[in-house]
Amino acid sequence: MTQDNHKEEFPSVDQQLNNLSKFVFEMATDIFQEGSLNVFVDDATKKERMDICKKCEFFSARQERCKKCGCWLDHKTKFSASTCPIDKW
Repeated sequence: MTQDNHKEEFPSVDQQLNNLSKFVFEMATDIFQEGSLNVFVDDATKKERMDICKKCEFFSARQERCKKCGCWLDHKTKFSASTCPIDKW
């Protein structure tokens, strides 16, 4: 049996679902408060967020995911309601 030396640790599926439901609630709250369906950041903000993530100790380059929250960063960085789990952006 070969051991996979590239195995990365991410939060449990339960924790990832909890993070997702928190995000959905925050997005719905933003939409309700702003009265707008504009839920995306501009390209410059998305790039700035990704650049910060790529330098972070919790960044998985192999999967482009955050090892702290488990999110797929290409998607997470584009939503206005998204936040970094360790407050880097």
